[in-house]
Amino acid sequence: MQIIKKLITTFFLLLPILAVAEPTSVLITVAPYTEIVQKIGGGAIQVLLIVPQGADSHNYEPTFNEIQAISKAKIWFCLGEPFEARLQTALQSHNKAMIVSDLRKNLHLSSHDHCHCDHVGGFDPHIWMSPKLMITQAQTIAQGLAEILPEKKSEIEENLKKVINELQTLDKSIRKELENVQGATIMVGHPSYGYFCEEYHLHQFPIEQEGKDPTAKELTTILEEGRKLKIKKIFIQGYGHKGASLIAHEIGATVTCLNPYSPHYFEMMLGIAKEFKEASE
Repeated sequence: MQIIKKLITTFFLLLPILAVAEPTSVLITVAPYTEIVQKIGGGAIQVLLIVPQGADSHNYEPTFNEIQAISKAKIWFCLGEPFEARLQTALQSHNKAMIVSDLRKNLHLSSHDHCHCDHVGGFDPHIWMSPKLMITQAQTIAQGLAEILPEKKSEIEENLKKVINELQTLDKSIRKELENVQGATIMVGHPSYGYFCEEYHLHQFPIEQEGKDPTAKELTTILEEGRKLKIKKIFIQGYGHKGASLIAHEIGATVTCLNPYSPHYFEMMLGIAKEFKEASE
């Protein structure tokens, strides 16, 4: 009997500790924010992801069960994908207290024409593809996390400083990697690299036109330009690369798959820089 009483007493004494140890759920739309958000929030948070690896983030529709699973998040860091407005209504019907933080806040966004893609609002949504833009987004993330975890504000601010330093180092590394190929043209299946190319003085040449496969006339122009520019590599993703193999064959290029949606942000960005350098030399 004494043992049972001691166990019960110990359990109730541990309850506050267990409650504190339970991480707070934080929601992101795409995987590249996983590492950044986790580094800023530390062990106090658990990152939940909406769009799984390999899915098209521009057209993704989560299932009812997926919506239920992610609706427990206290804050959602969104970025303006077409489906997000509809999803917000669904999520907040399950969790009215969920905070929605827009990562486009304080960013200079590239236009629809700049990325040659068909996105709501006429802007390029791949806003994680520049470490400099990510610094501003990291500040937005830290502000949001401090709002839901005020007791962790000091820790979050310290973590933010470390992340900013890492992003500044990444930016310098990419600049060094690409310093001898500035002005080069990169041919891609889907135009995900607008901010990256703008930041590092490259030109993005997408096969997709306004979010669609090129027409016969557009394909002729792409082939002509590809030969003229002596394109050696065409970069595709896990989807949206119809015609890339045909174009590569016609202009004597190879096809390389890149993943700009990797959860390993720093490794991904430097890897893309290395691939672009190799393709441009």
